[in-house]
Amino acid sequence: MSTVELVARIEAATVPGPGPARFALVLRPAQDPVAVRARVADALAAAGAVVEPLSSLEPRVLVVELAARDLADPAAAFAAAYALQQEFALAAAEPDLPTGFSPVPAPPPPGELREEGVEAFPPGCWAPEEAGLEPRWALAAMRVPEAWDHSAARQRPTQGAGVVVAQPDTGITRHAELAGVLSVGGYDVLDDDPDPTDPLSPPAPLGTPGHGTGTASVVVSPRSLTVWGSAPAARHMPIRAIESVVRITQVTVARAIDRAVADGAQVITMSLGGLPSFALFGALRRAVAADVIVLAAAGNCVRTVVWPARYDDCIAVAGTDVRDAPWRGTCRGAAVDVAAPAENVLHAQAGPGPGDPLDRVGQGQGTSYAVALTAGVAALWLAHHGRANLVAAARSGGETLQQMFLRLVRATARRPATWDAFEMGAGIVDAAALLGADLDLGRDREAVTPPGDPRERAARSVRSLVAEVAGVDAARDAELDWYAFGPEIAHAVLSRATTPTDGLTPEAVRVPAPVSPTLSAAVTSPPLRNLLGLDGLP
Repeated sequence: MSTVELVARIEAATVPGPGPARFALVLRPAQDPVAVRARVADALAAAGAVVEPLSSLEPRVLVVELAARDLADPAAAFAAAYALQQEFALAAAEPDLPTGFSPVPAPPPPGELREEGVEAFPPGCWAPEEAGLEPRWALAAMRVPEAWDHSAARQRPTQGAGVVVAQPDTGITRHAELAGVLSVGGYDVLDDDPDPTDPLSPPAPLGTPGHGTGTASVVVSPRSLTVWGSAPAARHMPIRAIESVVRITQVTVARAIDRAVADGAQVITMSLGGLPSFALFGALRRAVAADVIVLAAAGNCVRTVVWPARYDDCIAVAGTDVRDAPWRGTCRGAAVDVAAPAENVLHAQAGPGPGDPLDRVGQGQGTSYAVALTAGVAALWLAHHGRANLVAAARSGGETLQQMFLRLVRATARRPATWDAFEMGAGIVDAAALLGADLDLGRDREAVTPPGDPRERAARSVRSLVAEVAGVDAARDAELDWYAFGPEIAHAVLSRATTPTDGLTPEAVRVPAPVSPTLSAAVTSPPLRNLLGLDGLP
């Protein structure tokens, strides 16, 4: 392909906009990052492209950015990525598509209860608010106060003292419920500066102003006003990585993870979800290898678990209500590890609206809160035992710290009488039981060992999605490169999830998203072609 043709392919996949449009390029082991970067920059100079390494921790993933351009049609964007992969003999390439596969509702005006109705979006997903709920019912459901007391009684660090919890999100803003929070570091990977302030824009429906402030409050808010965080003595590292929870771009989240690891985070909590991503998967693996506990929301309203939670290398947290039942909008399935409160959780509210934006609180819902609460429990565990002690114990047992924490949080989870472990994970997180557990608990239980090959691990997360939606036969295309085509397959499948109350049923997935000609030519399995809507099949 000539340089002119390649530039034309890239420009056809973008439209004028605020941008930047991005592509992530994954190099093969033998390729020289400096040389490839120079080649790509030279070839795409006519398009005004800038080529930079993903981060200081990952020079072997290059990010191509086109200022004042947005990715347009997803099929064209993936086609352009495959052209880049072929032209530069890369291991893989992907467009950094903004997606909204884990929606959240805009908060109601202060003092107004949201009643579910036909105008609710998505229908059947959001529950009405409940008057009279005990403000800290979520902490009680997870036995967090008992965990605090357990550590204090044994003269151990309590409430997560000294543990650094990083939070890639929309950033944070000033709020009374966050006054006195112990902050450390903080960064804005969107603007590449050390100020993680949430600009509280754009407005709904594209924006989720104040989302990072709300999720931060359920992790680290001090025990001074209305909202108590699950780890109020932990140190908070806010990282502005997204502009909106309904417009996730995976490259910026990957950069946020790398930034958190480089700056000394010990827990990373992600109240967000979207597509699989080569860049994101690599960042997760680097964090886990650095003995960081990484958790993500299972997702909202599309029924099946989204990424990064769907990766084996990330702890996936689903959501429950005050009655220990699944929150109606929670994503669920075999990829869920544990669950935590997600319906009508009290949190700090920030953003446009009447009243004082610095002191509003209200009920919120979504697995964003479930994972944030659980991240606080991870901080309690690290503080209670001492991180260095836990790392040493994990090493002696042949585990990563992430694997050790997951084993124990699952083994100690509280399982209500009607609990469906296949759909909702091991149970509801029990902080007191976790802190009191022997570190060898659960070693004798059978566990599925994930593939050692990173490419197969990444591909397996996509195949499992296809199997959930269309059956195992659709996931058996042995000739297909599931690693290279995984992001586009996931995009096509998740784009079909339009009825959250029914999940991904045949009635709910009539309209498939168009796919690139490259993927269409590569898929040979009739069940998978059917799922993707190829060959005129329904």
